[in-house]
Order: sequence, then structure tokens, then C-alpha cells
Amino acid sequence: MYQTQTWKEKIFVFLKIFVPLLIYQFANFSASFIDTMMTGKYSTVDLAGVSMATSLWNPFFALSTGIVSALVPIVGQQLGQGNQKRIRQELHHFIYLAIGLSMIFFLLVFLGAIPMLRLLQLERTVFQVAEHYLIYISIGILPLLLFSVFRSFFDALGLTRLSMYLMLLIVPFNSFFNYLLIYGKWGLPRLGGAGTGMGTALTYWAVLGIVIWVMYRHPKMQGYGSWRQTIFDLSFIREDVRLGLPIGLQIFAEVAIFAVVGLYMSQFSSQVIASHQAAMNFATLLYAFPLSISATLPIMISYEIGAGRYQDVRAYSRLGRLIALGFASLTLSFLYFFRPMVASLYGHDETFIQLTSQFLTYALFFQLADAFTAPIQGILRGYKDTTMPFIIGLVSYWSLTFPIAFFLDNRTSLGPFAYWIGLIVGIFVCGICLNLRLKIVRKQY
Repeated sequence: MYQTQTWKEKIFVFLKIFVPLLIYQFANFSASFIDTMMTGKYSTVDLAGVSMATSLWNPFFALSTGIVSALVPIVGQQLGQGNQKRIRQELHHFIYLAIGLSMIFFLLVFLGAIPMLRLLQLERTVFQVAEHYLIYISIGILPLLLFSVFRSFFDALGLTRLSMYLMLLIVPFNSFFNYLLIYGKWGLPRLGGAGTGMGTALTYWAVLGIVIWVMYRHPKMQGYGSWRQTIFDLSFIREDVRLGLPIGLQIFAEVAIFAVVGLYMSQFSSQVIASHQAAMNFATLLYAFPLSISATLPIMISYEIGAGRYQDVRAYSRLGRLIALGFASLTLSFLYFFRPMVASLYGHDETFIQLTSQFLTYALFFQLADAFTAPIQGILRGYKDTTMPFIIGLVSYWSLTFPIAFFLDNRTSLGPFAYWIGLIVGIFVCGICLNLRLKIVRKQY
């Protein structure tokens, strides 16, 4: 990171940070994409089971990784102030925090998620796949959170290309382990769809091992004394949680609403569940574009705020929002013309492809809503404003989505599509409210 003077320099620096983030966000989402695609090719029933399991897994995954992502604006502002000692202390305390969160998360899988599955009255085969998926993937909770901490640290230092390379490792590892465990190759048990949970867990452990080696060998890490001992200080944890928890809860509120919609799909056939999961999975993959912009903006903005350059803060904010709209126009065009082809990636059955294509029609509106809302979330995180955005997200999603969905489901023939419409309205309203919040925060600076 460095100070820029012209728009050309700002665009260059922004893209230098953004492009690696975009690539590794695609790599990050690829774990879910590969799980869903390979399971759909194996069996539609198994895909329905994985859908139910991920609906319970994703909110807690998002909460935990959202909390540790607070390391980015914290380190960014310390970099702007030139405080290297504090950077090392923050990194170590986020590692402690990740270990504590992983233990809590592990217990929630067995004491919360699996008992909840039993209440859904799923088909027996669907339930078994979902239960085993959750058990297997829980093995990867600790490496996932530790990797998230190190990735946030690299991002805050501007080493997004390094993060990109590490994230790209997920694709071959996950594909390889999934293939072995779904189909029972090399003498391993044939686990079907549930095997993708074990494959993902093994992938996280493999990538974490490489990350630790990079932390030890990378020359820039030596300058921060990453391996020097830091005395545990509870005040650091309290401050980290104070900033990170609202971020995690905001993401949790967003992801949880999608997860609950996924669970509501259990009232429909396994075909509908599978089609919903396939369409939502691809829509989530495209969300990598606005999400990467949302992840880039806190890095740029927190650095400029730390240096006291508020005109540059506004310039980067405007730039990020324009790029988000530009990418939205591309993804909208692609999805509109290639919906049947996308649906065929997840299965061969004609009814499944047709139903998935219908869901993907509604995914077009997700692209618009996300392109508007996600950059504003990133800008506010750069200002270290996290509590109010969480409240706004919570109220916007949960007060609108289900009343609208229930009304349309009961009064029209939309059926499962009514829940997608409710989600779209919630995202747009959230974006409008966050934009009003941003105007208030800017006046304070």
C-alpha cells in the first residue's frame, strides 16, 4: 500500500489488490461449488442431503470467519500508523481467538446442527447423507479458522497475490479428495455425497500446513516477528471480539436467512431441494465479484483513514461501487443466456435442468442486489463501523424476507420461488439503509 495522486494510480492499486482477491474468492467458493457439482452428478438424493447439511453449516462458518476477518481493518490502520509491534500482537491474539471459536463451533455441530436435522422429518436417505456430511466436515473447523486468520493477515499487508495462490490450492486438493471419497477409490470407503464433507475437511488441513510453511519462510513475515512470543492479553481479545463480532453477526444474519430458506425447501420434493441448492450454489459463486470488492475496500479505506487522507477514502469508495456495477452487467448477461448450460453442470435429468433454470432466472436479481449492497458493507468496515450495519442487516433481512415469502407462497402459485423473491427484496432494502448509514458516518469524519 502507498499513497496515490491520480485516478490512474488509484485504479492500478485497487485492481492490484482486487484481482488476486477475486481469484481466491472464486477458489474459496469453489469448495462448495465442487461439492455440489460432484454430488449432483453422483445422485440427486445425495445432493438434497448435502443441501440440508450446508444450510446448517454455512451460517456458523460465516459467523466464525467473519469474526476473524476483523484483523484486516485493525492491521490496516496499524500499518497506516507504522506500528509493527502492535501488528504482531494482533495476529497472535487472533490465532488464540480462532482456536477458541473452533472449539465452540465444533460443539455446535453436534449439539445444535445434527439434532436440528432430526426435526426436519427428511427422507431417511437424505437425513443420513446430511448427518454424515456434518460429522465429516467438522474435522476441518480448526484448520479452516486458522487459515482464515493468516489469509486476513496477508490481505491486510497487501499480499493478496499470496492469498490468491494459497486459495487456488483448494481446487485441486478438494477435487482429488472428493473423487476418492465419493466413489471409494484407492481402497477408501464409498461415502457418496457425505464424502464431500470429509474431502473438504482434509483440504483445509492440507492447505493450513502449506500456509504455516509460508509464514515461516516468507521474508516479509520476518519483519513483523511473527514467530516471536507474545504474552496473552485479554484486553486484545475483548477488542477483537468487539470489532469482529458485529462483522460476524452481520454476515451470519445474511447467510442464516439463506440457510433458513434452504431448510424451508424441505417441505418440497427432493427434486426441488436439489434444484434450489444447485441454483443457489452457482449464484453464490457469482457473488465472488461483489464480495471481492467488499473485501478490497476495507484494505484501501482503513489505510487511507489511518493516514488521514479522507478525500482518497471517498475516491476509493466511488471506484469500488462503479467496478461492482460493471461486473454485475457481465454476470447478468452470462447467466441470462447460459442458464440451461449452467443447470446441466449439476445433473443430467431433464426435469432437474428445467427447474434449476427457473431458479437461476431469479438469481439474475441477486446479482443486481449484491452489486449495490456489498460494496457499501466493505466501505463501512473500512471506517471500522460494524455494529449499526449488523443491526441494519438483521432488521432488513429478517423483517421482510419471510413475511413476503409466506404471503406469496400462500396467495400465489410461485411455491419455492416465493422465498427467492423475499430474499431479493431483503437485500435491496438492506443496501438502501446501509447507504443512508454511510452518509452519516462520512459526516463524522
